[in-house]
Amino acid sequence: MQANGFAINTIGDLERAAQMLIGRDERFGVLHERNGLPPLRARPGGLEGLAWIVTGQLISAKAAVAIWRRVSATLSPFDASEVCAMAETELAALGLTRAKARTIIAAAKAERDGAFDHAALCKMDDAAASSALMSLKGIGRWSADIYLLSCLGRPDAWPAGDLAVRSGLHGLLGLETLPPVAAMDALAEGWRPWRAVAARYLWEQHVSMRQAKAADPAA
Repeated sequence: MQANGFAINTIGDLERAAQMLIGRDERFGVLHERNGLPPLRARPGGLEGLAWIVTGQLISAKAAVAIWRRVSATLSPFDASEVCAMAETELAALGLTRAKARTIIAAAKAERDGAFDHAALCKMDDAAASSALMSLKGIGRWSADIYLLSCLGRPDAWPAGDLAVRSGLHGLLGLETLPPVAAMDALAEGWRPWRAVAARYLWEQHVSMRQAKAADPAA
């Protein structure tokens, strides 16, 4: 349940939200002209969505895609009872760390037992949904924020701890150093309630900065 009654589930939703954000801060208009509309980044909810998020924790996007391909092929259709019956070693053999394997199995048990209920999360406000997600074993703020953004379509989800978002913000604001996580909420305050759109633009800003550096290492 979003405070403004709006969810970002389609490209059309993202386009409308992007215009609202650009109206608040013209710097995103510059990013839009340079890089275009950012990807929607929508994912299925429930165990599949959370497993995707856990897979991508603290690794490069390229590595996450490769591992997720194996995880998805093995776990699909993400039946909670079947995942509960798997051993950590089975999941770790797909490229996951043992800690990530434990988190995914714990999430499956929570879904099976009703402690992790995507439909119930859809009815909660952002704070309640984030708190419910972080009550799950192995799920911290970053994972909860990404779930709100990608699986629930919340327009104001703000993954303040995401390194790529911090990097993109560093470039957008022309800061001398990478902004600390503790400063991220204050820096993005003026973008409420569209911070999830800002995060999407900043992810793309980070990618374009890396590509520019790769093309000209002396820059």
